[in-house]
Amino acid sequence: MSNEFIAKIEGHGSLTIDWDKSQVKLNIHEGERLFEGLLVNRTAEEMHWITPRICGVCPIAHNLASLTAIEDALGIEVNSTTLLLRDLMQCGQMIQSHALHLFFLSLPDYLGIDRGTELAQKNPGAFKSALALKGVSDEVAEVIAGRSVHPTRTTIGGFHKIPTKSVLEKLLNKLKKTEQDVKNTLELVSNIDFPELKVELQLAVLDNTKIIAVSSNNIKGRKESPIVDYKEVIEEEVRDYSTAKFGKYRGEEMLVGSLARLAIYEDYDKKYKIDFKNPFHNNFAQAIEIFTYHQKAQKIIEKLLNSEINKEIAKQSKNPSLKGIGTTEAPRGGLYHEIHLNKDNVITYANIITPTVQNLTSIEKSANALLEQTKNRSKEELERLLIMLVRAYDPCITCSVH
Repeated sequence: MSNEFIAKIEGHGSLTIDWDKSQVKLNIHEGERLFEGLLVNRTAEEMHWITPRICGVCPIAHNLASLTAIEDALGIEVNSTTLLLRDLMQCGQMIQSHALHLFFLSLPDYLGIDRGTELAQKNPGAFKSALALKGVSDEVAEVIAGRSVHPTRTTIGGFHKIPTKSVLEKLLNKLKKTEQDVKNTLELVSNIDFPELKVELQLAVLDNTKIIAVSSNNIKGRKESPIVDYKEVIEEEVRDYSTAKFGKYRGEEMLVGSLARLAIYEDYDKKYKIDFKNPFHNNFAQAIEIFTYHQKAQKIIEKLLNSEINKEIAKQSKNPSLKGIGTTEAPRGGLYHEIHLNKDNVITYANIITPTVQNLTSIEKSANALLEQTKNRSKEELERLLIMLVRAYDPCITCSVH
């Protein structure tokens, strides 16, 4: 199998399989987009407008990573209202992305349908839940960020416009009305019989000022690195069959995103049997995260309703370092934006590492393990499983070639 684009993923990628060697290569075909170069000689104020255009699926994540990078460079400390509203934006982003991927890209593989729209006939209740979750997550983004794609209300140090408490109350009510849709989604995914696969990978997440990584074979043994050292621990390789770089954590294949977050934060009901050695369970983890971020969004709004709303936009310090790193957990994993400015707040250097770059090496290792562990299957069945495996990672290829 070679040069056939994989359907139902974001962007253009294909697999090359060497059956004799049981070896798989993931070819990335998108052209390099050079956003890091586009940022140079732009002003600091332009960064958080430009970087969301890297991706229409996770623009909020890029917007927030850029804002925090610039604020770090300018010595800006935002207020508690800004932090809560940004967290709420991120909750909406997670639900948006996970619901889109589960219902329309990955779940058809498990439900015996070709595409997500067929779910309307196969399981009308699940299709109704899919639309409800997409709708309410879009509304979170619109109310807080200004619109569902590419935020307009965020700015360095705060927000141009903050929703009133009456608007937040309406949003909270809409979230509560979709609680059953969240539960239905989790129930649907928890009953899926995922393919068997065992792979040792480094599961990595961002946690405030550090990167935490665990082995999928031992999620209790943690390794930590300061985020400021991210370029030393996350190594990017150039490969001749890909326009994207391939990332490793301290020389080992890494997995970031929902499955890694569950492994490290363990923020889920233990009745759900998650296998952290099995990348197919990333889809299970996404369904669990829809539940956790839906709950978190409601708690944030309740906190905002019970506190004083601070509309102040924070100012830069008198002696800024002019070098900053901004990070966030995007739907697909840790996102890094680094920026250097001159004395006029013009960008002189930019570096971005996206989640899919970090996952690409893991996808290949997992694909090779799948061939080794399922040798009794036909080539046709193995090709189907390999494509399902790629989709399970929820790759964003346009992000990978940013």
